[in-house]
Amino acid sequence: FDNVLNNAFKHGRSVNPDVELTIECAADEHELAPLKFIVSNAVNPDRPCVTQEYVTKVLSGEALQQSATSAMSNRVGLQHCFEAAKAHDMTASLQQGEQRVFFESQVMAQVVPSQSVATDAQREADLAAYPSGLHIYCIDDSEAARRLLDYNMRLWADTENVRVFGKDVTEVATFKDCVLEDGDIAFLDQHLEYGGDDNVLGTDIVEELLERGYKGLICIRSDNVAEEDLAKYDAAGAHCAFGKDVAMRKVIEDMKVAYTWYIMETQSRPTTPLHQ
Repeated sequence: FDNVLNNAFKHGRSVNPDVELTIECAADEHELAPLKFIVSNAVNPDRPCVTQEYVTKVLSGEALQQSATSAMSNRVGLQHCFEAAKAHDMTASLQQGEQRVFFESQVMAQVVPSQSVATDAQREADLAAYPSGLHIYCIDDSEAARRLLDYNMRLWADTENVRVFGKDVTEVATFKDCVLEDGDIAFLDQHLEYGGDDNVLGTDIVEELLERGYKGLICIRSDNVAEEDLAKYDAAGAHCAFGKDVAMRKVIEDMKVAYTWYIMETQSRPTTPLHQ
């Protein structure tokens, strides 16, 4: 889906985009039901229409022989989207309507009966106590992830003070400086991959931030969240860690609860301010 989202920006409108992710499930009494993922963007009038002929050429590899300056530029990425869907026994399609470009993928999923969960009064109280307007700085090497972090942090974390970094290795230093200047929450991808010696671990950044006196909340997000991985993040000094398979709204709610508890703890230490 990282590649799919990138393609949504490239095949649709890249300036002032209107990207939407929709998940549909025609659940009924059966054990299996079709689960459909739809990523769409407004049509870019400056690009050629996405036709079935073009998609067929991409998947066959024929389009790879075209000029690299073609308006339809992300050929290998599009191949990867379809191959990844195939590997997971999912159907996939890319098509353009009058107003929007659509990438659709569908898989048969097992329907599990929902279970009512009693409201956690303490969690609700913690979320209510979370302050608005915090300075949240995020770093991730994925363009799609950066866009999603920026959007979701503003939507669910009740703040406009969000900045995302990680486009290239030079932004790592900028991220650290901003966090140390006035960051309330630092949100880091564990594996920042820029190639060779430029690769950076989030845990290394965490350790440096703490050595330089950072007093805010630190969160790690990673594909690797086995027990030994979580122990590594904890040892580096991160306050919480999230798997990339966890829904962003859930991640941010857990982050807000963690921040509330962190503030309660630090306020019990009169010599430990939030900001450096």
